[in-house]
Amino acid sequence: MRVGFVGLGAMGLPMTLHLIDSGHDVTVASRGRGPIDAAVSAGATEGNGPQGVVDASDVTILCLPNSPDVVEVIDAAWQAICNGKVIVDTSTIDPEVERSLHERVTAAGARYLEAPLSGGTVGAEKGILTLMVGGESEVLDAARPALESFAGLIVHVGGPGMGQVVKLCNNLVYAAQMLATAEATTMAAKAGVDLQKLYEVISHSTGDCTAIRTRIPFEGVLADSPASNDWQPGFMTDLMAKDLDLATTYAAKEQSPLFTSGIVRQLLGAASQAGWGREDFSALGKVVRRLAGV
Repeated sequence: MRVGFVGLGAMGLPMTLHLIDSGHDVTVASRGRGPIDAAVSAGATEGNGPQGVVDASDVTILCLPNSPDVVEVIDAAWQAICNGKVIVDTSTIDPEVERSLHERVTAAGARYLEAPLSGGTVGAEKGILTLMVGGESEVLDAARPALESFAGLIVHVGGPGMGQVVKLCNNLVYAAQMLATAEATTMAAKAGVDLQKLYEVISHSTGDCTAIRTRIPFEGVLADSPASNDWQPGFMTDLMAKDLDLATTYAAKEQSPLFTSGIVRQLLGAASQAGWGREDFSALGKVVRRLAGV
């Protein structure tokens, strides 16, 4: 399959490498020269910007930071978006923006899906990402051979915008887990509890969760955690803050109450102000630790 990829960031580059390894004919574009060179070295072809990528591809995958970035790429590629083309946006953006892009692209005769991702850079590198797909099932059928290259699970969750809503719900839960994990481990450390013993207990008890298993915010407790690896993301603090902003905005439109998200968002903001915005979002635990004097 001829597959285009726009956005070779921490997620996009390993996803692209899996596409190449799966035997697809891949054309790429990105803002950074380094990732393009890495993709080309692995067998991709450099496209002439977003328009060149879409023009050379049957399915084009976008993996971009935010709503304006996705709109900008669609605008830049517009002359190549026509009958038979499939656009798949794997970014996490505003559900209403996604719906408007779906309408715009389909009105031009092309096809459009959203497929936001869960699994972080580790999932991207291993090719086991979870995709939450919004859009028409027949379009998913057309794009599936490309998406399966880097996915461990693909779930069609509904029509346009629903993939983004499900992704925001997932991140609301994950953010709350992270705050609870930071609070519990900080309290335990201040009391003198052995955090590896704490991990052993909680990971086999009712408090078990992904944040406990992967993101205890103390150095040396988990060998593969961001805290034990100079807080490398993972999933950046600033990106989780962006996703919580999207969630709270959408929830306000829907008149759906959110409580913990506001607290977590303040801690993420404090972490960013402390210079940890590009570190893993578990760096919010450093804020909790600082407040506790641990």
